[in-house]
Amino acid sequence: MKSKTILFILCCFLFSGCASWQERTTNWNDVALWRCNSDGDSSISLNSKDDIFEMTYQLKGQHGWVEIQKNIVVDHFENRPIVFRLRAVSPSDLEIKCIDHDGSVFGRKISLKGKYREWTEFVVYSDTVEYWWGGDEHFDGLVSINFAISGQGTGVLFLDDIRFGSADLLPTLPPAGPQLDPDGELDGLGFKARRHDVLIPEDPLVLEYLKQLQDISSPEKQLVPSQEDMIAQTFNNAIVAMAFILKGERARAERILDFYANATDANNTNVLLQNFFYNGEARGFYQNMLLRDMHGRKKYHTPKNGDRWVGDMAWLLLAYQYYEKQYTVDRYREVMDLLKDLLIRYFVEDGHGGGYVEDGWRRDDSMLHENHGHAELNIDCYAVFNLCGEHVYGEKIKNFLDRVLGTKTNLWLDQYTWRVLTFGKEYKDLLNIPEYDLRFRKTLEINGEPVIGFFHSPDIAINNMWLDGTGHMACAFMATGNRERGYFYANQLDHFMIDREIGGLNVRALPYTANKTGGYLWVDPHKGFVSVAAWYLFAKNKFNPMTLERLK
Repeated sequence: MKSKTILFILCCFLFSGCASWQERTTNWNDVALWRCNSDGDSSISLNSKDDIFEMTYQLKGQHGWVEIQKNIVVDHFENRPIVFRLRAVSPSDLEIKCIDHDGSVFGRKISLKGKYREWTEFVVYSDTVEYWWGGDEHFDGLVSINFAISGQGTGVLFLDDIRFGSADLLPTLPPAGPQLDPDGELDGLGFKARRHDVLIPEDPLVLEYLKQLQDISSPEKQLVPSQEDMIAQTFNNAIVAMAFILKGERARAERILDFYANATDANNTNVLLQNFFYNGEARGFYQNMLLRDMHGRKKYHTPKNGDRWVGDMAWLLLAYQYYEKQYTVDRYREVMDLLKDLLIRYFVEDGHGGGYVEDGWRRDDSMLHENHGHAELNIDCYAVFNLCGEHVYGEKIKNFLDRVLGTKTNLWLDQYTWRVLTFGKEYKDLLNIPEYDLRFRKTLEINGEPVIGFFHSPDIAINNMWLDGTGHMACAFMATGNRERGYFYANQLDHFMIDREIGGLNVRALPYTANKTGGYLWVDPHKGFVSVAAWYLFAKNKFNPMTLERLK
């Protein structure tokens, strides 16, 4: 995007209904001109007092969001920065989002936790915002400005004295876009070069952690909760089943796979029950399920506002395919066909020669699908279609993904790693985007030693690591033949081991993130997370879960 176009977007949110920057801003604090949106559980109130814009909010769940939205149409702009004053008492993040006619979202996230208790002035230039998602990377006429607050907790946010500034003002935020490491391409082996020639063997107590957790978490000893919290997620159970198969624990994998295979009663009439069917209609499995009565709902039912997320169904089908490949039996053929047929039924053409699988039922089945293709879950669907011989659908999805993702530098980490794992070595250069960009790659001190890993998205202000993603990177590098880089990141995970006692036995686990920053207040750093344990086992065994192949 050209810098003036981005600056135009920044400038537009200052002027409600104006035709050029010279016009005076009016009614900025008129609450009636703004609409409040939320995730359905979180809440926000909007007020104006003494010409100060005030937002009071409460976020619910692991990652809630609220926002205020104002429709705006502006066709002209002036090459100046936007200046405003901000004060906050908040543990959350502020997101400035500008949306154009085709749904493109451009913006910037600002962390509020522990900051801005006193009035702070911001000077925002064009290079401090970037394209986020939807539509395309080209601005096509602003239709609304949204101020969103995301994360967890309650708080209040104030905005004041919004205006154009002069071009000689210094910016107060680091520029958006890649922050390249000047030492990113060091040769050789070692920590700074990020290469190891030896893969540290897996700690066998990590597998024991998964086994013990499966044995104590429900009377049936089938599913595993994600964070020792009695909430079982379909994706996490799918990859744990794959880890069990990888390690020769066939019976344990069958416990998980049997649960879902048996939850396929076409006569089910309980919309909240974890079942593939509702009133005879195939809808898929819920993303989350309770293993005991809690949150006002019964066990084996979804928590409030549950989603039947198609990406989880694709991973579950991968797990069934891995079982069939390893043991050459068709024990799960019925549920496999149900899952595949559902993905095909949700497939739509995109009008550009490609297509995508839509994302499924949302919010306790109160709505079906979003209005665009979700890239991450379609990477999963491509992998599944490729493995089960549905290559026409797979190639259309690949066409869609190549068009909407390309080589963008601000995607979620797994949109790089999973494409490489799925599409193969010809996509290996995608790994260089997070590998050389310090918005993704982080160096932290863990137990007195430096450790390198990755955050889930590009944010230079966050000093945290998403351990699933570090496992992704290890597996992806090994899948491309870059073993030394893959070994390095697999070995970094060993620094995060947590000693746990599960079922009366001493085991070892890994947490979901290194700390709570960047929207991870819900993570307990003293508890393990089962998906990280699975990715640790994948990395240590040089396994690619998207192709079901293991390197020698």
